[in-house]
Amino acid sequence: MGRSSTQRDLTAHTTSIRCTTQLLDGMTALVWDFGDYHSPTRRAWRDLGSTAAQNGKWIKGVQESDPFLVPYSIAVTVLQQITDGYVHLDKHLAFMVTLNPVEPGILRKVFTYLEGIVRKIPLDEIPFMDEPNLARLVASVTPRSLSLAENILAKEDGKPASPDSWAYQAVKWHIAKKLAAEPLLDTEVEPVREPYEAKNGEMKERTVDWQPSANTATVYYRPDSDGDLIAWDHPIGPLFAALAHPVKLDEAAAARPEEPTRAQVQYALSRVSVKMATYTAEPNPVLNLNAHIRRVNNTVVHARTALLDQGKNRPLLSLSLDGWGLRQANKYALEILAKLDADRSALTALEERATRERNRLNDRDENGKRIDILTPPPGAIRPTMPKADSFAVGTGAGLYHLSLLQDQVQRAFGEAVSPLELKSKGNVFGKRSHEPATSAQEREKKQRKNDGEYVDLIGKPSPAGIRRSIEAAGYNKLRILCLWYRDDTLTRMIHGLAHPYRLDPKDIDPHPEGKTITPLAEGIEAVFCNAEALLKHGPGTERASDTEAIVSKFTEPGVLLAAWCETEIPVRGEEHEGMKPTEVKTALAENDAKHQVVRELAKAAVPSQFLVGRTYDPFTKTFSIIKKPKADFEDHRVYMGQLDLYRSCGVIDDRFERALYPEDDPYPLPRMAFVGIHIRKQATDRKYKGQPKRIITASAIIPSHDLGGPWRMLGWSNIHPEWEHYARAQSNFHASNYPLHTENGQGELQRWAQAGDDVRTALQDLKDELDGLPYALMIDGHASRRVWPGLHNNKQGLSANPDDPRLWLPGSGLPASWNPVSIIRMNCMQAEMPRLVSVTEKLKNGTTKTLKTSSDLYYPEDRPEGHPWFLFTEPRNYGKKRHGQWKSRWRADPGKASKNADERKENELNSPWYSMTTREITPMYARDGYDRETLAVAAARLSHQALSWSDRTRYPAPLHAALQMDLGHPQFRRSEPKDPESAEILREARGADS
Repeated sequence: MGRSSTQRDLTAHTTSIRCTTQLLDGMTALVWDFGDYHSPTRRAWRDLGSTAAQNGKWIKGVQESDPFLVPYSIAVTVLQQITDGYVHLDKHLAFMVTLNPVEPGILRKVFTYLEGIVRKIPLDEIPFMDEPNLARLVASVTPRSLSLAENILAKEDGKPASPDSWAYQAVKWHIAKKLAAEPLLDTEVEPVREPYEAKNGEMKERTVDWQPSANTATVYYRPDSDGDLIAWDHPIGPLFAALAHPVKLDEAAAARPEEPTRAQVQYALSRVSVKMATYTAEPNPVLNLNAHIRRVNNTVVHARTALLDQGKNRPLLSLSLDGWGLRQANKYALEILAKLDADRSALTALEERATRERNRLNDRDENGKRIDILTPPPGAIRPTMPKADSFAVGTGAGLYHLSLLQDQVQRAFGEAVSPLELKSKGNVFGKRSHEPATSAQEREKKQRKNDGEYVDLIGKPSPAGIRRSIEAAGYNKLRILCLWYRDDTLTRMIHGLAHPYRLDPKDIDPHPEGKTITPLAEGIEAVFCNAEALLKHGPGTERASDTEAIVSKFTEPGVLLAAWCETEIPVRGEEHEGMKPTEVKTALAENDAKHQVVRELAKAAVPSQFLVGRTYDPFTKTFSIIKKPKADFEDHRVYMGQLDLYRSCGVIDDRFERALYPEDDPYPLPRMAFVGIHIRKQATDRKYKGQPKRIITASAIIPSHDLGGPWRMLGWSNIHPEWEHYARAQSNFHASNYPLHTENGQGELQRWAQAGDDVRTALQDLKDELDGLPYALMIDGHASRRVWPGLHNNKQGLSANPDDPRLWLPGSGLPASWNPVSIIRMNCMQAEMPRLVSVTEKLKNGTTKTLKTSSDLYYPEDRPEGHPWFLFTEPRNYGKKRHGQWKSRWRADPGKASKNADERKENELNSPWYSMTTREITPMYARDGYDRETLAVAAARLSHQALSWSDRTRYPAPLHAALQMDLGHPQFRRSEPKDPESAEILREARGADS
């Protein structure tokens, strides 16, 4: 697994631009500063929130909670309507920012009505009550017109740039408005072909390059109130794909079929996001621009957000919808707007549509089936999709769209643009075990696949590596207990285990009662057992005894028992008729056998993994049993499930020795451990008082002192705060309930401070487990940003604040030798990452060539001290076709279905489209003798060589293992945070496609 010492000269071109004096020239915003946390205004705001929570509280069996009685939602909706739309109110009322003035009298009225409604005062009596304290305080604040350049750009005092929160929103509005003034020029690209002679002597043509054609479509974007841009008049979908680009909406309306299918009328919109971010050692913030596809929902009542057109002179309104189950505009906001005699036509139209949809949800056809609500033609109200779903337009805008965006930015800002470009020396990764190292191996692999033979496509750990890892943890054998209830799943399990261990599936003769133990390799064996009673969904009153009966038959001293279980996702059935959606959701969760089995197996110290045996199509309302594919290597769920089962068993094998310590490595790494800490806040639940506790899980990957020796993987959690073998630590964590909220009066800051104290305790105890080895600590910078102020970009070079109860760094207060040699901060939030457009390689002969992809590690060109690295990755799920590399979504081919293979054409429109993903790696506070670049390379390699994935994981292995401990907890779904910010952090961290 050695690497070539030849270095390349690569330059990455991105859609990111630096904030400069020229770029921000003339940009200002009006800012209302409502004071610090203890100011009278913010205290009054918190009091109002408490009153709303009390008046809207859900009391079991007495009343339904009022999801509309949220002061922030009401205030934002009203303020967006009575201003030009460019208004942002901080959730905690720290500030308000707008681009244009708002009269104090208007604010006084808004907050007077707001407080009256929250306090349940009749609407007509509100104007006659005494002026509320909050309304008086808000109206008394005089806004300041502030320069964005002065606030955003670094001062000359040597301190890092530290923009105020309001500037992050205001700069998006300004950039979006300027960018919208220039259209995106979608130039068609055509192939350059050359003739060649095939092996049979026939002359054919092949594509050797691509070049711009004379066909250019002009696409205009409109800003929205969030600071994004939407191509409002240029929808993307099957109906529009058949029309000329750019499409004319009146022609599209005429082309709509009289009785269309659901897919025919589905459509999406192109969206461009603008996000300001700071990086260590980068003197000024950077604006990251990215292209997306925003799908339009068929209904308002099932959407979380709606886009409303309020005229060409105002931004599109991005409105958050309220309600549980079925959603609509905030009714209290409408009442206030009516009293203010403000224009509420768009919100009224939205409310009327929601009412019509509610009525139509009860409609049935002659067979008693619900009548589907189809997506209406593009109009003034466009609800967006709440989640990924089967849809006529696929995800991703494509790489070519990013190049068009890059050109649009250049034309919009001219010489004021300072693009962010990054450099790389080339590949720092060796071949993984499943990747052919030579062309001969590549040909052999291709031939085996063509013959349908088994090929390792996931990089499974070797049997010897598994055995050594298990023995290093104190066991002498791994026994995989395969629990099934369908013959098809049993067949898949048999084949899934046989092929990686080079066994003939026919030689495995399972006994349904588990009386036959099958050796897979030395120290590894499998046993198959029909366990339908244990695994079927339901209340599971016998689940504990069923688990004990099975586990007791196969438990032996020195044997690590692991369970591989069949399951399926529970769905709504006849027994749920007449129940409300929330009641059905609760019932399904409570009767989900998977989570109950995980808990019972964990109590018995048995790690588990589940294999889906049957799927359900919600549109056709039919079930499909998953059968073994014809080709032995194609059952990806089986082989990926095995990898995750080995991770749960704490297997850390020689794949990581090869990844981190290859021969002739230009980045020599000392023998050292790597520790990952995962932190998140539990979901806020109105049924419990106080702040929800934080969940903390950790894992440590510890190499042997000597090259080639066995490695160990340990785990830890704040529910069971002991460092143990990972399998035992995970079982102890999964066997325990998540902690309830604390009622001791502690607030957010104190709870995050406690999380920091818990981590410090874990690091203190870790010292005894490392056998003298140093270690590096890996954390998600977003997930833990409230825990350790010393890791913030704007705190670099500064000292701790004595008034802040939080630890400055994870090891603050510990002896120096107990601290990590470096804290490696990861960031996976794509909105804050540079988006790769292309790469230029400078060749030794002085010429350059352009590359469309790169999976290398990059750094800022001038390499300032303390800079981050950026790891670009080609998402695996986009495949080899690279849809979107040479065309925009507007030019996607909707394909053609045909029984004749020669006439059939692929549907590009609903396929995912190709673009690169990025993650930031920043080694911080590196101890003398530890090279930051070497540590960054090690972190990249620990993502590249994944524990339980065939390609790169977003997190390096130890942080990924810590995250997976939490995700696998049987109560995770109940505890998963619902606030958008925390949910986005988890979504980015869980992404397995990069």
